[in-house]
Amino acid sequence: MLLENERKKVIEIALKIKEEKLIPLTFGNFSLRDPETGYVCITPSGMPYETLHPSDIVVVDLDCNTIDGERRPSIETPLHTSMYKKRSDVNGIVHTHSTFCTAWACRNEGMPCITSEAAELVGGQINLAPFVPPGSEKLAEVTSDAIGTDKAVLMGNHGVICVDETIEKAFQDAIIAEESAKVAYIAYQMGNVNTLEDQMIRFLKEDADQNYGQK
Repeated sequence: MLLENERKKVIEIALKIKEEKLIPLTFGNFSLRDPETGYVCITPSGMPYETLHPSDIVVVDLDCNTIDGERRPSIETPLHTSMYKKRSDVNGIVHTHSTFCTAWACRNEGMPCITSEAAELVGGQINLAPFVPPGSEKLAEVTSDAIGTDKAVLMGNHGVICVDETIEKAFQDAIIAEESAKVAYIAYQMGNVNTLEDQMIRFLKEDADQNYGQK
C-alpha cells in the first residue's frame, strides 16, 4: 500500500481529535504531505473516523488527482493542497469545527490575543478568512491567503484550520487555538480584558520559536 505508515498517522490524529472533542460527528478533515513524494494523505469524505482503515485514507497530488485509494477524498481537499502549494514549511494540516474557535469565527473580527499561548501560536490575533461555501476553490483561495505565514486562521462561520511542519504539531496547535478561544470568551464575559501589547506578542512568538522544546 502506498504510504501506509503515513495513512495510519492520519487516522491516529483523527482519532485523537475526536477524543479531544474538537469535532462533532465526521466534521473536519486532516492531512499530511509526504516530503519525499510530495503526495498528500487526506481523510475521506463523510466516514466515521472510528471505522477508518489505512486504505480509506486517500492519496492525492497537489492538483487534487487521486494517486491511490478508492474513497472520495474530503471536499476540502483543494483547501489542503492550496495550503501545501503556498507553504513549503507545512507538511501537516488540521481543520476542526471546535466550539469556541467556531464561535469566534462567527464574529466580524478575528480572535483577540490575550494569552501567551495564543501569542506563541500565531504572533497576534487569529485572523478571520471571509465566509465562502465549503468545498469551493474560492474557500481554498481566501483561507490560504488569510493565514499568511501563521499557524492558524479562523474560517468565517465555519471553523479553524491549523498548519505546521508535521500533522502532530498541527494537532497540538488546534488544541492551543481552542483553549485560547475558550479563555478569550470567558475573559470577555468577565470584562476589563487585558490584551497583550504587540511588542510583547512578538517577543513571545520569537522566544517560543527559538527556545521552546527540544532541538
